Amino acid sequence: MIDLKVSREHIDAIDKQIVELFEKRMIESSEVAKYKLETGKPVYDKEREEDKLKNLKSMSSNEFNQRAITELFSQIMSISRKYQYGVLP
Repeated sequence: MIDLKVSREHIDAIDKQIVELFEKRMIESSEVAKYKLETGKPVYDKEREEDKLKNLKSMSSNEFNQRAITELFSQIMSISRKYQYGVLP
């Protein structure tokens, strides 16, 4: 059995990567917001988000993870939309 301290260190390292990736995603979200502003596109694109969720869900290895990934990325996309609305004048 692996030591709890070691497992927690692994989780901490993974969490650090997740934070870094989230921040990179938000930078890209800002670029998307600028594009949408310049082209007159709406922030919310229901079809794009549904396709994205379907795609992400298919990458998961089991039913529990599929539901969790759908929930997680729904939240991430919601946060991204809020950020885009804030970036747009």
